[in-house]
Amino acid sequence: MFVCANCGNEFSKWSGQCSVCGEWNSLKEIQNSKFKILKHKDKNFKKATIINLGKREKGKGEIEVISTQIGEFDRVLGKGIVRGSVVLFAGEPGIGKSTLLTQLIGKIGGLYVTGEESVDQIELRVKRIGLDFKKFDIVQTNSIDDLEATLVGKESIFQLMIVDSIQVMQSGSIIAGAGSVAQIKESTFRLVQLAKKTGIAIFIVGHVTKEGDIAGPKLLEHMVDTVLYFEGERTSDLRVLRTTKNRFGPTDEVGIFRMGERGLGEVEPDFANTTGEKVGSVLTIVLEGNRPILLEIQVLVVESFTPMPKRVFSGIDYNRGQLLLAVAQKILGIPIYKYDVFVAVSGGIRIDDTGADLAVVEAIYSSYKNKPISNQRVTIGEVSLLGDVKKVKGWEKRLKEAARLGKEVVVLTQVKELKK
Repeated sequence: MFVCANCGNEFSKWSGQCSVCGEWNSLKEIQNSKFKILKHKDKNFKKATIINLGKREKGKGEIEVISTQIGEFDRVLGKGIVRGSVVLFAGEPGIGKSTLLTQLIGKIGGLYVTGEESVDQIELRVKRIGLDFKKFDIVQTNSIDDLEATLVGKESIFQLMIVDSIQVMQSGSIIAGAGSVAQIKESTFRLVQLAKKTGIAIFIVGHVTKEGDIAGPKLLEHMVDTVLYFEGERTSDLRVLRTTKNRFGPTDEVGIFRMGERGLGEVEPDFANTTGEKVGSVLTIVLEGNRPILLEIQVLVVESFTPMPKRVFSGIDYNRGQLLLAVAQKILGIPIYKYDVFVAVSGGIRIDDTGADLAVVEAIYSSYKNKPISNQRVTIGEVSLLGDVKKVKGWEKRLKEAARLGKEVVVLTQVKELKK
């Protein structure tokens, strides 16, 4: 059969485009395992229990939450880790997933199931970060069957288990190699059953590749309780933890970490250089989830000596940047067609918030006119194609953050007002 690497849906024949998610060239051929159709007489079925919530004993609906003792982690999860929950922890290889989860066990203790690293490698990482060895129990295996057998009678010992990673786990009941769709689905299903039966909170590590490999975590998102994505640029030491699914908490919070020699540390979300006035530098406040963050937009506009002027956007969407350049040319009268334009966001942060639009346009105008902008002012607003400036979501939060930082917020209704 054919499985979409982007959304995980299965098809009986190949096509150039997935009919569910619309992704092109994402269908990959896999070999089906041998299936046996069970008839009613082949298996003894038992009746499921029907539970009426009105007659249920009071207090049964309460769930136990474990604090991670890492403030940014708790912020993203809600209040902490729910006992018996399954969390998919996804990110590109080498981004720092194992490091952060090692620090998590170092805080609250737990079982680390490793299928990719040796015990010696984990010991070296624990020593480098400076964590307590006594809080680590390690199982080195690639077999989900062996893991279940190992935990028999020891369920009450552990409150947290890390499985690193799901791509290398396999079950003997599936005739397929590790990393295949069948093995990943079977292993995840067994881990979910284990978590619900024992009350152990399980973190499943899943790798994301730029090619959207079929073994990616997109296949598993509907099976788990929470989906966390750990992101960051390889050239920056900043890492952002996001949640795209959470049955027990918010899905619009982010956690910000900085990679250092002793692991990942929490950082205050302030990535702006506010010393002195600068040409082409404008401060703005964007929302990452529900968190307001002060950022600096830097723009360099220089005369071009090539038939095709350069357009470089670092930290903002390329198409959005082109749109803002067109508005600057039309409304502010800047001859963009004969200038190279370079736009960058401080701190290596990538933003999708349209509240930074006006700051980008103002920085373009500042660089073109060679006019410095005060570092005591903050520019916020979404720019339309007609040059109108609109208020954005979280406006009150942004104003409150600006007041806390002692900044004055620039309120405009038209882009042409920048000329004043």
